Amino acid sequence: MENKIKNIITIMNYFVLTIIMLASAISNISHSTIIIFLYLIILSSYTIKTYFIYNNKKTTFNFIIILTYVIEILITLALQYYDVYLLSFIVLCLIVEDVTLNLNKKASLLVTINIYFISCIILFLKFKNNKPILIKSILLLILVYFIVYIIFFLINYLFEQNEIIDKSLKDITIKNLEKDILYKNLKEAYSKVESITALRERNKIAAEIHDTVGHTLTTVLVELEASKRLMNKDKDKALEKLNLAQGQVRKGLNDIRSSVRILEKGQDVLDFYGSLEAFIENTEKHSEIIIKKDINKDMKIHKKAQQVIFSSLMEGVSNGIRHGNSTAFLLKLYKEKDRICFLLEDNGLGSSVVSPGFGLRAMKNRVEELKGKFSINSKEGEGFGIYITMPLNE
Repeated sequence: MENKIKNIITIMNYFVLTIIMLASAISNISHSTIIIFLYLIILSSYTIKTYFIYNNKKTTFNFIIILTYVIEILITLALQYYDVYLLSFIVLCLIVEDVTLNLNKKASLLVTINIYFISCIILFLKFKNNKPILIKSILLLILVYFIVYIIFFLINYLFEQNEIIDKSLKDITIKNLEKDILYKNLKEAYSKVESITALRERNKIAAEIHDTVGHTLTTVLVELEASKRLMNKDKDKALEKLNLAQGQVRKGLNDIRSSVRILEKGQDVLDFYGSLEAFIENTEKHSEIIIKKDINKDMKIHKKAQQVIFSSLMEGVSNGIRHGNSTAFLLKLYKEKDRICFLLEDNGLGSSVVSPGFGLRAMKNRVEELKGKFSINSKEGEGFGIYITMPLNE
């Protein structure tokens, strides 16, 4: 949009300069050649500025720009000698427009003031014998220059604001993409934690089966060997050994059934505190944030409360990173009388007005289903906090 407006202004300037050149040449036909030559220099200078100097983003109000404006103003002064209808003053207005649109505020204002004083000198030389016209012309000229300056100053201001908005939108888009990627990484990390912890617990159960059942079977073998040796010597003692072996076999079968039942129903597959530790470790690793923790691992927390705590931790950390730009969290899990207390605070942006989304509403509902209390607290610039209390026993 900005480039389109600038292109339109450039085309209009070329059109106006061409019309003025032709009008000046026709009004002073005897000097038309030199008038056209001088206007062509002005057009060339304008072209150099527009397409070679201003297009360079690193260009400042330097010597080259000063030189082009000095050349244009000196040529305009030379044109005054041949200008019958004061058309060259339009060229000065175009210079004011050009500097206001392309230079900084101080530089454009300085050039405009100098052009006005030069214009006053020209008017004085032309109308020094007619003071009323001279005064009217000077006052009219200051009004014209002021209007031109204000119009193009506002246009330039709009360009600057649009540039700031475009840059801000790009930054916001980039940050949102980064947060989405981070959130995705957190979900993947959580999935990995579940898999790793489940595998760890299954290995633990397998080791337990190996240790308990293996030991039991070893004992049974020993009892059977003893009963074989005692079969011909002491039948009562041999029978006792066989009964002991039978008891050991039953115990081994019960241990196997118990372990299989655990795996089948999914009970106690995930070690709760181990899962918390693994999630925190993976989150810090993948998102470069810090989670300080104070967890009382002596509490026996029932399964539903474990699920609420784990989902609240994940939701709170994800929200803090995505929406609050948080870099550090404080997690506390402790017992107060007969209640579980969960606290999660971050150092994010915070907000004076909080509108709970789906995640926070779902979290609140789950807590209240367990007859617990859920609250949040946030202030602008002071981070965000989630506070949960639930009964220790289901």
